[in-house]
Amino acid sequence: MSDAVQLSSSMRTNLLLLQQTNTATSKLENQLATGNKVNSALDGPTAFFAAQSLNQRASDLSTLKDGMTQAVNTIKAGSQGITSIQSLVTQAQGLLTTAYSNLGTDASSIATRKSLADQFNGIKDQIDKLAGDSGYSGKNLVAGNGQSFAATSTSVATANSITAISNTRVTNITSADTYSVRVSGTGAITGDAGDIANAETARGVFGLKVSGKLSSTTGNFSDISIQTRGAVGQTRSVVVTEGDESRTINFFDNTQAVSNTLSTPGVSGTKQTSTITITGNVDKGDTFTATVNGTSFTYTASAGDVTASDAATREKNIAVGLYNKINAATAAGGSLSTFTASNPGGTSNSFTLSAPGTTGTANTFTLGTSASNALTKDVSISFSSGTVVSFTVDRASLEALGTNGNGTSTIEKNVDVAVTATDLNGVSVTRSGANQRGDSKLADGENAFSFSTGTVRLNVAASNVILAASAAGAANVTTAQTTAAGTSNDLSVQFNADNSSSITVAATNITTSGQGLAIDYAQNNFLDRADIDKASAQLTNATNVLRAASQTLSTNLNIVQTRSDFTSAFNNVLQDGADNLTQVDQNEAGAQLLALQTKQSLGVTTLSLANQAQQSILKLF
Repeated sequence: MSDAVQLSSSMRTNLLLLQQTNTATSKLENQLATGNKVNSALDGPTAFFAAQSLNQRASDLSTLKDGMTQAVNTIKAGSQGITSIQSLVTQAQGLLTTAYSNLGTDASSIATRKSLADQFNGIKDQIDKLAGDSGYSGKNLVAGNGQSFAATSTSVATANSITAISNTRVTNITSADTYSVRVSGTGAITGDAGDIANAETARGVFGLKVSGKLSSTTGNFSDISIQTRGAVGQTRSVVVTEGDESRTINFFDNTQAVSNTLSTPGVSGTKQTSTITITGNVDKGDTFTATVNGTSFTYTASAGDVTASDAATREKNIAVGLYNKINAATAAGGSLSTFTASNPGGTSNSFTLSAPGTTGTANTFTLGTSASNALTKDVSISFSSGTVVSFTVDRASLEALGTNGNGTSTIEKNVDVAVTATDLNGVSVTRSGANQRGDSKLADGENAFSFSTGTVRLNVAASNVILAASAAGAANVTTAQTTAAGTSNDLSVQFNADNSSSITVAATNITTSGQGLAIDYAQNNFLDRADIDKASAQLTNATNVLRAASQTLSTNLNIVQTRSDFTSAFNNVLQDGADNLTQVDQNEAGAQLLALQTKQSLGVTTLSLANQAQQSILKLF
């Protein structure tokens, strides 16, 4: 074309080289600006896609590592729960140590063990609450697999339908079973022979006996206490107590008396008349004497005389008795045959005695009276429970003890009533009211029957348990699985993208249920040593379970933590590999850029020189 600009060959060559230099410079400047020598597939498809694959794998591992971190925290939460529960188990073991040191059968020791049993139950409940609070992010590695057992409602209702039986349940269930529960016995009441002997020695009584039959409406298992009060030579009293009932008997009070008064003096033409009067508290065995002209007439108060509770009737009974003694003598002849005794109808606590004649010395007589306490006193007390306590108080023996005879003695009451539970293997556990305390003694309230498959618990009402015994009441209590095992609490941890490498941390059960630590509520308020032994064995087993669970979680924690650390390190390897494929060596690129810039400068200079030949033509004009 005529208008085309024609470049010389040298100029074209220098221009091409300069363009190539500019392109190379631009590329290096872009690499230095981005830090990557491969920014797109156009820059190097092999390196670009290889780096992209490595980065995607690193990203996947980074996501997995987040899951591993959460898994570590979940395991740590379970481990902390185990540590805290072990501390509670140690506290419970301390309570048992105190219970062992208070194994006496006295009221104070029994009350102490009951208090310790209540504290033990409180710790058991706290263990379950602590285990329930040891979850993290929706997983609880110490709550178990959810499997549970319970007594069927139908069998519980049947057992509770037995008279005097209520609140039947089965705790600490390890496997399904059926328990036969029956009530038996005659209800006969006796007292512990050793306690009776000790009471007789300490309280100055003899012939002490506890007897009777348990009431069908107001029976109880309460022990008997006998308390003696008073001082030598003064009124003595005994207080006999059973449960909420007490009876107080006073004796040797020295208030009983027989007195005489001259009603009509004996003078010539008038015969002497005297009145004999009985007063004071009359007890069986008290003696009352009237001496007439040297002849003594003595009447001893009988059990029938003192049956009445009011003093007036007792006084009247003695007056009648002594009157009859004297009246019989007047009727039988002899020195008093001409005397006259009068107590019309026996309605008064006094009677009269008249001289035989109306003239001479026969009109007068001598009369003396005296009364004395009984040497012994028989006591028999009945309680609404059906218990009868009887004994004899000996005045000489009691006063020989002095004030040392004062105090309280307790007699353990034994009742022939028993509750027996038997499992399917034929193993039987019996709690009897006839047993000694500390040896499976039946008690009012909750009673526990321990088996390898669970503990049968039921409340016994002493007030009417004899009705169940008389009817031979029996029922079966059956336990069954209520919820199946599951894996909702198991923790699965994925270690690689295709899940070909993973671990599952199975949840363990450190609740107190029979499927876990198998720590039961305190049995029978630690009444027996065997109840404490059972609790001690449970705590020993629980400690072993906790140690095994802790070791398992520790092992799994180490595995997950190791894989988490490996993932972090390997993720760096992948990212370094990707960077090596795409990142630019800035030192090398900088040197190249400097060289290109120099080359670019030289290219411009060369192009300028080539252009000078063209410019020399202008000098011709």
